[in-house]
Amino acid sequence: MKKLRSKVVKVLRKEFTFKCTISARMNQVILYVSDIDFEQHLGMLLQQTQQIIDKHFPQREENLLLVIRATDGSNQNRFKIWKPA
Repeated sequence: MKKLRSKVVKVLRKEFTFKCTISARMNQVILYVSDIDFEQHLGMLLQQTQQIIDKHFPQREENLLLVIRATDGSNQNRFKIWKPA
């Protein structure tokens, strides 16, 4: 699982278009997002993340836990990105 998370972080850092800091910690991929209206852009953040992961890791064996946090600590949402069936 750790290997997949680190690969996901590397790809997201390369391809993600939103301004954010991306890391992996405690079985989670964490996006620290700043300078956006968190609630307004949350859907787009999640959609782009899902598309990048599905594109680069279509045959992954594990589910991924994604955490999107505002850098000011005002908001946080957790999502599970399921492995393909």
